[in-house]
Amino acid sequence: MITKDNCILLGTLTKPHGTKGLALIRLKDLKAEDIKKGGSVFVEIDGLLVPFFMESFQERSADSIILKLEGIQSETGLKELTGSNVYVLASQIKRKRKMLSGIPQLSGYRVKDLHTGFTGTAGEITGMASNPLLQVYHEGHEYLVPVHEDIILEINDKERMIVIEAPEGLFDL
Repeated sequence: MITKDNCILLGTLTKPHGTKGLALIRLKDLKAEDIKKGGSVFVEIDGLLVPFFMESFQERSADSIILKLEGIQSETGLKELTGSNVYVLASQIKRKRKMLSGIPQLSGYRVKDLHTGFTGTAGEITGMASNPLLQVYHEGHEYLVPVHEDIILEINDKERMIVIEAPEGLFDL
């Protein structure tokens, strides 16, 4: 059974959007880019989380999305859900790490650069809390990658992979 403990609060269903069953969701602490396409959302109804398949969603503004839930074809069906909290499983979120304290153990993860295709193996997090660095090993060399949200694009726990966009020349040293 899915409970709130297994989920992350996506936001609140604020109102229907148009007449075709689209819902306006006001995001809580996430951005549209943090949400993986497809999958399910869970709408809290009478204290229980009810699953709905996400047919589509699009960013409306920095703090809201327009979501199409499978099985709801009109604004009438959505009006009953207005004001309800909407949750997603943690696996539906592309995790970005902003601070050292929020970074889990990443040692052993594969590290892949988005542009160069460079791959290596993650080691420990070193450096100071204000400037953390991820050790990356490749062919006997150690590289230090800044732990910053502009560089670490995604951490995929299931595939044990970190996708980065390294500064130009970082791996040429």
